[in-house]
Amino acid sequence: MSEAPQEVQLSLAEFDRDQLPPTQRALTGDAFREAVREHLAGQFAGEGGAAEVAITEDRIIIRWTDSTERQSLARLGVDQLNAGNVEKGVATLRVALQRNPGDHEALFNLGMALSEEGELEEAVEVLGRLLAQYPEHAPGWVALGVAQARMNREKAATASLTKAVALAPADGYALKNLGAILARAGEIVAAIEHLQRAVVILPEDSQAWINLAMALEQFGELDGADEAYHRVLEIDPAGDVGKLAEEGLSRIAAANFRKRGGGYRADAVAYCLGALQRFEGMSKADVQKIAFEIAMLGSRGLDVNDPAEQYTLRSIEGKFSGLHLLCIQYVGFQIIEPSLDLGFDLSAEYDAARSMHQGKR
Repeated sequence: MSEAPQEVQLSLAEFDRDQLPPTQRALTGDAFREAVREHLAGQFAGEGGAAEVAITEDRIIIRWTDSTERQSLARLGVDQLNAGNVEKGVATLRVALQRNPGDHEALFNLGMALSEEGELEEAVEVLGRLLAQYPEHAPGWVALGVAQARMNREKAATASLTKAVALAPADGYALKNLGAILARAGEIVAAIEHLQRAVVILPEDSQAWINLAMALEQFGELDGADEAYHRVLEIDPAGDVGKLAEEGLSRIAAANFRKRGGGYRADAVAYCLGALQRFEGMSKADVQKIAFEIAMLGSRGLDVNDPAEQYTLRSIEGKFSGLHLLCIQYVGFQIIEPSLDLGFDLSAEYDAARSMHQGKR
């Protein structure tokens, strides 16, 4: 059973010409009005409900009929966003709000879309309208907090996300975002508490895990941070978050390396000296081949603090500990590209080994 048609009127003068193809943006008169009509009619063609678009001298009139068998205008906009058609989805949600300014689904999803597109001032305004009418809308408080954080409004974002967690204590996204912003503010203990709850609720969320790992590392809980970074690599080994996890694991390995060795490490000096002797007389191309193979192996993780863990290479015979391979790699890159930062400082061991090597020569 269909509902009676509903009508939305917009100002033709305020129509954004950028929505039209470039060849139609300078049109005037009847040609412009027809271009606008075709554009808007095309937005709704074949979609749920039925739409009729009419253009007068100064108005755009959209008549929309919902059907119990078809989706609402707000739901249509959400589906368009989910399909990747952001421009069309945003336009549809705007029309939905012209028709019903209190449509909570349209307000929430329009605010989210604007935030993702970087239209942060308008996103905050739209989400503020949502929460003024529906103050218990926990996802709306999350979305508002995220938009405020993107604007570097830390206090406002913290307040919004705290409200979201109070309304929905089991909302993993609220916990994740509040934990992240607390960590940025230096409130590490509270951040860790929220992030630990978040990863229980969102066990496959790599962003929640990387936030937890970084907070634990900052707090000095290196074993917990190590586990969290490894969890990130299980979830997203090749993405940007995975790269952050690799960098974190390198920092932890370096910290443990120094903590256990004190000063410079005699075993690392010996490994660097052996690498200098191995590479003496080799071409840079051959050195590069070995260094790159170790770098590739290291991208999957080398345990530099466990001498019992052994690795093999195609380019060199034998078995090597993680620290041994890292020393070979470090010396190799000192030969082929000394300015490169490998994320693990062996400069003291390398300098000592080089002095010994030059002395022997």
